[in-house]
Parts: sequence; C-alpha cells; structure tokens
Amino acid sequence: MAGNVRLTRECALTELDQSLSAAIQAHLSKYKLAVTPESVQMCCETESTQQKKSVFGGSEKAIQAVILTDGWLIWGERVHGKDNSAGSAQLNQIEMRDYERTAMFNIIPDSGVNITGQYSDSSQTGQLFIALDSGPAGAKFRELLREAIKNSKK
Repeated sequence: MAGNVRLTRECALTELDQSLSAAIQAHLSKYKLAVTPESVQMCCETESTQQKKSVFGGSEKAIQAVILTDGWLIWGERVHGKDNSAGSAQLNQIEMRDYERTAMFNIIPDSGVNITGQYSDSSQTGQLFIALDSGPAGAKFRELLREAIKNSKK
C-alpha cells in the first residue's frame, strides 16, 4: 500500500486521541453541532505510518478519527508536523466511493474511502480521503457509512 501501514480500531468517543477530540469539539462548537453518545453509530481511529523512500528513510505518522452519527460524518486528523484539523458533513450532502475502485488505486494502492460533497466549513464541493484498514473495524465503518448515506437520501 505505497508504504502505508494502517490500523483501524473501533472506539468510544471518550477513547479518542485527546488532541483530535479537542479539534473535533472545537469544530462542533464553531458550527453549533452536537454529538451525543446515543446519536453515534460508530466511532473509530486509524493510525497510519508511511515509510519514507529517501536516502535517510524514516517514517511519518498520521492519525484520523471518524464519527458517524444519525445525520453527520465528523472527522479529525493529525499529520506529522501539521496542526490538527477537523471537519463535518451532513450525510445527505455527500457521496462515498471505495478508494480501491478508483483509477488512483492503480497508481497509488491504498485502503479507505473517498468522500465527495459539501462540508460544513465550505460552500464548495470538496473531497476527503478517509483511511481505513481492511480489518473488521475498517470494514464495519465502511458498511455503516455506505448504508447511512443511502438512507439519508430517502
């Protein structure tokens, strides 16, 4: 997978990485969104390690948290050397596509989903890559998200 090693784990909101949780809470507050434990269908984190292909080698770590609620997809991410970021989108405003079924997969093999649509912090359409491993937690989140998006458009 292009030197990426991913590990996705299902977790409770209270078990999220503290700095990602803070970024998500700041985003929710800014856009006046509320997430209650009862509204959460699934919460998970994916830790990614990318092996550098330079003379000096090394690796770069990133962590991404995603929360699926009854009507929203919420995410936070931290990439080595950058500030934490967070975002959200209403399920009825987005489309999901398995990354493995895109043309880019043939160029850069990886595992996850592409989310295209309008996000809370933008008036334009955007695209987000959610990294998910191929294990049980990644597969469960992928299927729950697919169903939730489909149901939101009924």
